[in-house]
Formats: sequence, C-alpha cells, structure tokens
Amino acid sequence: MNSVFHSEHFSRQTGFTLIEMMVVICIIAALASALTVSVRSGYKQARQASCKANLRQFGVALTIYRGEHENRVPDWISNLYPDYVDARGMFVCPSDDNEGKDTPRPLRLVAIKKAKNETDTSRFWDNEKNSDSTRNQTVESCSYLYEFSHATAPASWWASVAWPNGQKPGGSLTMGQYKTAQMQYGDKASKVNNVYVPYSASRIPIIRCYHHWRDQMIWGYNDEKAKESGHATRQYITLNVAYAGNVFTGPLYWEGTIHPGETAK
Repeated sequence: MNSVFHSEHFSRQTGFTLIEMMVVICIIAALASALTVSVRSGYKQARQASCKANLRQFGVALTIYRGEHENRVPDWISNLYPDYVDARGMFVCPSDDNEGKDTPRPLRLVAIKKAKNETDTSRFWDNEKNSDSTRNQTVESCSYLYEFSHATAPASWWASVAWPNGQKPGGSLTMGQYKTAQMQYGDKASKVNNVYVPYSASRIPIIRCYHHWRDQMIWGYNDEKAKESGHATRQYITLNVAYAGNVFTGPLYWEGTIHPGETAK
C-alpha cells in the first residue's frame, strides 16, 4: 500500500503536463527566433563593413591615381588593377547575389522602385558583359557602379547642368565628363534659393554600391521634386565613396542624401 502510494506520488512530481510542455516549446521557439534575427543582423553588418572597406580602398586608390595623372580619373575602376588595387576580389561586393557578373543595380530593386534608367544597360557596367576597349578586360566581375566612367551619358542628363553662360558643349559627353560638370557647375537638383551651386567633392559619389538596399532604411529625398518641397521619406540605402574619398550611406537618389549636421525641412 505504502509502496504504491510512493510510486504514484513520485510519478506526479516528476512528470510534465501538456501545458508545461507547450510553454517550454514556445520559449525555445522565441529564443531561436531571436537568435536567428540577431545572426542575420550580424551578417548584414559584416557584409556592409566589408563593402565599406572596399570602397575606402577604392577612394584611396583613386586619389593616388588622380595625383599621378594630372587630376584625371580612370575611364573605369577596373583600370586601377593591378597598379593601384592589387586584388580583383575587391571589385565584388559580398552582398551581390550575382558576384559581379551582372547589373550593379539589382533587378528586384529596380522593379520595386520602377526606376530603370540607362545605367541598367551593360555599357555602364565594369564587368565582362561590357566589351568597351578602354576597360581592363582582366577584371571580369564588378559589383559597383562607377559614376565617372567612359560610357556615353544620355543628353537628358547633361542638359540639366548649369553650363557657364548657358553654353552646352557640342557632341556627346561621357559619364565622367557629365559628373565633372555637375561638380564644377551644379545642376537643377543643386539649386539653393534659385541659384545653381556646384556639388562638393565630399558629396558627389564616384563609386556606388546598391547591393545592401534591403539592409535598412534612411531618411532622404526620393527625387528633385521631393527635395525642392522638403518632403523627406524613408528610403532604401546605397553605400557610396565620394570623389573626395569619404564613404557615406545615402538613398538611391544620391542628390537627396541628408548629410550629418543637416535635417529635413
């Protein structure tokens, strides 16, 4: 009698009820979910850090290149290899799903924003899909968009530049010439109180990375109209190295970047 009582008592003390089991399972699931989010966030930050390190090295390499070539920039960033950049792996962003073999602006991003433009064609890419004779063909993969490239800039772009005395140069311009003019004279997006203001070398990007666009959102302007009205919104990000060599995070529309010390209107 006593032995039966002790056995039943022991069983009731050491067993788990269904509710207790469910509570334990829920706690484990919550911890696992939190751990997964933390690990993914860590991966994103690590990939961003690696990409920014690449961009900083490109910034240094371009500064040295300009110093040795009478302030001219290379036709393509691939031309920096191997004299100024000694590793081809630097040309590939760790977040690029295509490993530098395709468009610098991910197709999904372009589709979401409905913002396809000329840079989404291969003649603007510094990889094996671009056969331009001025680029370094030994660099087969490149994830980054080189803003000062040898590719021909559409007339609609350089038409907005504030050319001196309103005199636009004849013929076509390369993307590099267009960007240099932006930096020297400014354009419609740089106007302040209806006065054209040249872009600072620390603000105009020379190399851009679009492959971290899903990592976070920042405040910025979506386009020229939004900038004029002061209507800032949350934007997908790009990582950029400026002409001056500094690295900054901005929106897709780089002219709409709100830099440190500035606030949206």
